[in-house]
Amino acid sequence: MYQVTEYYEQLPNKVKAFFDRQYKDSYALFDASRNQRTGLYGDGYYAFRDNPEARCSMAATGVGLISLCVADMEGWDEHAAEKALVTLRCVLGQIDGCRPARDEATGFFAHFIDMETGENIRSEISTIDTSLLVVGALIAGQHFKDRAPELGQLAQELLQSIDWRVVVADKDKGVINMIVKDGQGTAPLPAYNEYVLVSYLALLCQPDNQDIQDLWHNNFAEERIKELPISHYRDIPVLADHPPVFLSSFVHQFPFYLVPEYATSPVYREFYANACMADRLKWKELNVPSYVWGYGAGPNGGLEGEGVPGYHADAIDRSPGDIASAYVVAGFLPVYPAGIYDLYALYQTHIPYDVYTNENDREDEQKFRAAYKYGLHRYSWPHLELPNRWYPTHVTLIDWSSMLYGLCAFKRGISFFSERLVRK
Repeated sequence: MYQVTEYYEQLPNKVKAFFDRQYKDSYALFDASRNQRTGLYGDGYYAFRDNPEARCSMAATGVGLISLCVADMEGWDEHAAEKALVTLRCVLGQIDGCRPARDEATGFFAHFIDMETGENIRSEISTIDTSLLVVGALIAGQHFKDRAPELGQLAQELLQSIDWRVVVADKDKGVINMIVKDGQGTAPLPAYNEYVLVSYLALLCQPDNQDIQDLWHNNFAEERIKELPISHYRDIPVLADHPPVFLSSFVHQFPFYLVPEYATSPVYREFYANACMADRLKWKELNVPSYVWGYGAGPNGGLEGEGVPGYHADAIDRSPGDIASAYVVAGFLPVYPAGIYDLYALYQTHIPYDVYTNENDREDEQKFRAAYKYGLHRYSWPHLELPNRWYPTHVTLIDWSSMLYGLCAFKRGISFFSERLVRK
């Protein structure tokens, strides 16, 4: 029996009912985005189109594997282990008719592939998307190790099938290659960012490689976290890659949940709390209710005509359209548990996604229910109460992952993630 946290136990009944519904729906969105034959997951869930979409995201597939672990723990899906096996077999090319596109020399995967065939869909060979896939496989392998030991074997096979040496661009400065092309790393990105995960997995797989050792220990090990670049919001130090520019809040969340050393590090937890506080305080400058915050990334379909990019990673210093991401609030719950009341207030006041009716405009009711079928996600505060409100057309799974992670950690504790990752 899995234990629940004190935070969850102490929730008022109405808030707990909302939490339970949103938590279960955070998995249901992933399940609705899964291809039943191949086990691959779409890049996004579409409100007004058929799902799953034809384009698979390898990062979303990694989170899909984690979602199956959560669903199994909570008793939502009795077939979770079988589904995870199908997914991992497909990723490794063991499903007839589907061969996920990979770099032949290094084994890294294409970012986007065809859901049925695995063919590359005009995308780069991505080190971070491959890493998100691998970490999901490792978590699933650990979670199901007693009932489905093959999952652990396949996860290790996947990890070892990749030559991680190409990710090292500058081992002294923490620069990691984002893209692999023709067996070579390219598109270097300086620390700090979500590519901490890439460095962690490289060390996990090839611990004897000196360059990989140096990349981690010179930059990302816990004793080095305080030496990473920092941007300041007011007097709050926040980790960054190009100071004084700020990163989108999701960037801080991926290492927190997916790198064990960061999940358990008091140093990183303090920086994580700083990122949360800076996000919340910046929104207060906009004269919005206190429950409106969350600088996340995501699609803005329908708002592009107002100067808002179709997809954007919002941050403290760049947020066209003042669009908030509820899943970012969820992702910060381990350091700001009161955020659950912010989500509840948003639900009660503006987005009652499961009970909304509009007798005077049934078309509006249908659009609202479709746009928020699985709960709170991305919304434009300036448009929330307008007669012709903006309805988000879809939600990207990798961005939605913060909702799943945060609600799971709020109820079960961050150890759910750290204990399921193989340590060095």
